[in-house]
Amino acid sequence: MDVDDLNERLRPTGSLRLKLRQQPDQANGLIFNLDHMVANTRGALAAAWASLAAAKNLPCPADTSMLVRQSTSPERVMMDVLGWSRDVKAVRALSWELAEHYSQALLTHARPVPGLRAWLDNAANYGMPVAAVSQLDRATVRAVLSRVHLHDHFNVLVCAEDDMETQAQALLSAAMQLQRPPNMCAMFDDTPLGITAAHNASMKVVALASPACPAYRLRAADVTVSSLSSLTIYSIRRLFANSGCELGDLSTQAADGRSSNRRRTATGTL
Repeated sequence: MDVDDLNERLRPTGSLRLKLRQQPDQANGLIFNLDHMVANTRGALAAAWASLAAAKNLPCPADTSMLVRQSTSPERVMMDVLGWSRDVKAVRALSWELAEHYSQALLTHARPVPGLRAWLDNAANYGMPVAAVSQLDRATVRAVLSRVHLHDHFNVLVCAEDDMETQAQALLSAAMQLQRPPNMCAMFDDTPLGITAAHNASMKVVALASPACPAYRLRAADVTVSSLSSLTIYSIRRLFANSGCELGDLSTQAADGRSSNRRRTATGTL
């Protein structure tokens, strides 16, 4: 998917453009990283490591969050970090058991970030379409959303079954399903990788600082907040205040796409 082509194809025209002029907030799409903002996957995975170690009577650090931060596969963590086994088959079986513990922990550790529900309600009042992207399967996503009573707050879900190779592709898919140009969408995340993916998709980024990822690591975001309660619809509106300058003001363009305010030169005859 080419970002520039999507921005051009999904750009509002005709009656839709006139409607969005009257209701400009509806022109912006909101996309949330469900894994971090709702499902608390990092907390669930840390709990899964602890429960698996306890069930198998295997050594495990007291702070299992350090295992979550490892940028490698669970099998390598079991072999190289924890030293549980050097047998590939045994480690593979343990990784399957870890996945089962993880699935169970997701339903008990799902916890939306503070202020998310009120913020989604406020966005709905303004008619702003909302999507969520996740690396989890769709059934698990729906179960998590139902458990935290947010099952009716998202217009679009992009999940593991959609087979997106990168997070940027998942974001572009969400923008397409919201029928909003990517450069008119705001991505909500709390990781530097999410910020980079959103910017690669030409989106704005609202970053949520936390003890796990402090604000100085999120400096690339367009807006960084410590809590969603400090964010308003006006804050999102300001993110796109210069979109007319970036895309070209449609009201001053001719039908063939060329600017209508070309410099006129007068010629005289002596």
